[in-house]
Amino acid sequence: MKLNQLKMLVAVAEHGSFSAAAAELGCTQSRISHAIAELEGELGVRLLARGRAGSLPTDAGQRVLDKARQMLRLEDGLRAAAAADGGVSGSVRIACFRSIGTHLLPHVVEALAQRHPQLRVEIDDSCEQRADVTAALQDGLAEIGIAQLPLAGTLASLPYLHDDYVLVVPATLALASDAAGGWPRLDGLPFIGLACSGAAEILARCRAAGFAPEPGRTLSNDTSIAAMVGRGMGYAILPRLASFPETPEVRILPLPIPARRQFAIAALPDVMRLPRVRAVVRALRERRLAALTQAGRAGIVGWD
Repeated sequence: MKLNQLKMLVAVAEHGSFSAAAAELGCTQSRISHAIAELEGELGVRLLARGRAGSLPTDAGQRVLDKARQMLRLEDGLRAAAAADGGVSGSVRIACFRSIGTHLLPHVVEALAQRHPQLRVEIDDSCEQRADVTAALQDGLAEIGIAQLPLAGTLASLPYLHDDYVLVVPATLALASDAAGGWPRLDGLPFIGLACSGAAEILARCRAAGFAPEPGRTLSNDTSIAAMVGRGMGYAILPRLASFPETPEVRILPLPIPARRQFAIAALPDVMRLPRVRAVVRALRERRLAALTQAGRAGIVGWD
């Protein structure tokens, strides 16, 4: 039995799949599969049940996981005791959208402060376009970026969370569905457009599915748009996380077509390998931390 086998088992259990665990540990899926098969042979029990929903621990696997985590914590304690500097230190700046910085990052920053007291994490949530995030990375203004896919350039990236685009309308509005295409009829109410590349791509898909209205006005701030909708000044198509939590003055409706916004954690390849950056990336990709947020508990965000 080897510690790296236990690390791979824990990674698969935490991330729900061999592919996500491989991305986390920087190795191949086949290596993880082989290591876990060896561990199952050593223990004489099946540890993971593999299915369409991913890889989940069996009852025996859950018992082994509890002990494996204890052993890995002991290993971390041994390494910390042997290290002269006491662990990861330095500063890491994250460039992201406002909705990510508001709803997802506080739990991550809190956890990192407990694990690595000498590590300082700063957040720049002023980005409004995916290009703003990549520019911050390429210009050295941030070590980590969280941006909507697809990303331009030669950045190293890992999958992150996703949310959906939704229709945001005034709560007082009486709605009638348009039989052709399933779009609600919003006659007389202006459409407010969100000025960003991701929203423009979704709008083009909506138009292909029968959505005809042109924007009466266009804004780059999703919070301002939601406030206008709440005043009855129009309706909008916004990312769900950007309109969360909705106020009593607005109503959230699903779009008639699937429209997902997929995020990635990105960095320059050399920067991604830095110990302090890897520590932050590991925390960002912990499903447990995302599940603790209000958005996670409400089912607003999900993992692929």
